[in-house]
Amino acid sequence: MSHEYLSDEELQKLIMDVELNDMTKAPANLQKKVLDAVDVADKAGNIAKTKKQKIIEYRLYSLKVALAVAAAIVVMFIVPGVPVANRDFGSMDKTDFQRDVSFRDEILKKKDDIKSKIYSIFAGDVEVDDGI
Repeated sequence: MSHEYLSDEELQKLIMDVELNDMTKAPANLQKKVLDAVDVADKAGNIAKTKKQKIIEYRLYSLKVALAVAAAIVVMFIVPGVPVANRDFGSMDKTDFQRDVSFRDEILKKKDDIKSKIYSIFAGDVEVDDGI
């Protein structure tokens, strides 16, 4: 595709013509069409809808951050200070091991009790005196 450029003389004539004569006018109803389109968009609530969406997104983000902080705090208190890899299992007596096993069994029993009570609550079979 070849482009034909104006010569210097033609360009000067065009410049003089634009400077001396009025420029081309926009269609008479163009302004009304643009204002009507803006008015319709404003009445449809497109601007308010995006603000609502931003507020909802911000609140969801804040909720995610709060849950992450809460989870970190819970993990901080649940996880013991000394890692399992650094514990000295060779110096444990049989009584210590048996005590740990019985303690673990007791915790597992309590966990099962709590689990069954939660299940009964959601199943609709609520006990009056649950002992917790």
